[in-house]
Amino acid sequence: MTITKSYTNFISIPIIKNSIGEIYTDPLWAKDIKLHLDYINCFNLCCPMVNHNETGHLENITHYKINEIFPLRKDDSLFSIVKNIIPNFLSVIKACKKSDIVHSSGAGWAFPLSFYILFLRPFIKFQWVIVIESSFWLLGKNDRISIRKIFVHITHKYLLRFCVKSADARIFTQSFYKTLFLGNETNNTMINPASWVNQENLQSVENFNLLNKNKGNKTLEFIFPSRLIEEKGVYLLLNAIRLLKNMDIVGNVTIIGDGPLKSQIIDFINKDYGGIKVIYLEPVEYGTRFFKLLQHYDIVLVPNLKEEQPRIIFDAFSQGVGVIASDTSGIIDIVAPNKNAFIFKAGDADALAVAMAKAINNPALVTKLGLAGLSYANGKTHAQMHQDRLEFLQSTLKL
Repeated sequence: MTITKSYTNFISIPIIKNSIGEIYTDPLWAKDIKLHLDYINCFNLCCPMVNHNETGHLENITHYKINEIFPLRKDDSLFSIVKNIIPNFLSVIKACKKSDIVHSSGAGWAFPLSFYILFLRPFIKFQWVIVIESSFWLLGKNDRISIRKIFVHITHKYLLRFCVKSADARIFTQSFYKTLFLGNETNNTMINPASWVNQENLQSVENFNLLNKNKGNKTLEFIFPSRLIEEKGVYLLLNAIRLLKNMDIVGNVTIIGDGPLKSQIIDFINKDYGGIKVIYLEPVEYGTRFFKLLQHYDIVLVPNLKEEQPRIIFDAFSQGVGVIASDTSGIIDIVAPNKNAFIFKAGDADALAVAMAKAINNPALVTKLGLAGLSYANGKTHAQMHQDRLEFLQSTLKL
């Protein structure tokens, strides 16, 4: 099954073009483009285009069969946003005119490209696919309030609602987003959780059993792989570790990642937490190395404060690693509490500490969590996610 109509993905992830005309982009986005090309014959991009030769960490996509790229200017500052808004709008107009199907999302800095498309909707004929997979703009209960955050919250919430209602096909990674924008409406909608796991990354049950047999009675190993920012629950985890110090239990916690709170993590790990040993590791490139790393741990910690659906949960399940996670909507949608994950109240350090202590005191139960997660992950791959989307689009758009 393929889509033969001209299909343009509007996205804020930049394409880098070097001096000899080769084009590069983020490796994960390159992987996603490749899967789009498997079932879209005439695939176009409308995205920022940046000219420079620093491409060492990027993926070369020059050979990809992308039909056309409609370049945008990259927004870097308030001044550049103002300067670029008209040229970028003209590029979006051109791309929409040459597209039968336009695909956009609810994310992007300084604002989603969906906002441009919304204003063009009455004037240009196309079918619109919108994917809502994040809500970074949504104010949480514990967020520090500012005029800027309130403005971003209001503009995104209401303009995105108009976008979603105007679209012909609406894809959400979790049910919370659908309810937020559409209430009880179900027409032309799909809940499609985002997994980035490849089939070859899935651990076999045999290897899972072998690894767990070799672990024996070793100290329980927790890992917190995350962008080191407040929304990911960094401070929450640190407070939980302080609480565990007084519980007379033994466990190891590895914090791996990068971000603005890294220096605070480094300071934190140099202190005494009783039987809880805390170490820090530099980030590991996502892919085979990262999955191999996960196999050495028993529990992945996901103390998110926001409603996003973290991909690390599917990553953990794919390796047979249990999960301790907060009860945010994006997480609740994809876990089975007490079967493949322990769930605690979001923002509650005491509840997180209790869940970690429960895992330490019940290693056999942790093994059952991992095995249940591995079973759940079967078939929930990145490729399957695209296949499910294709079937939905063919049915909804009458392709």
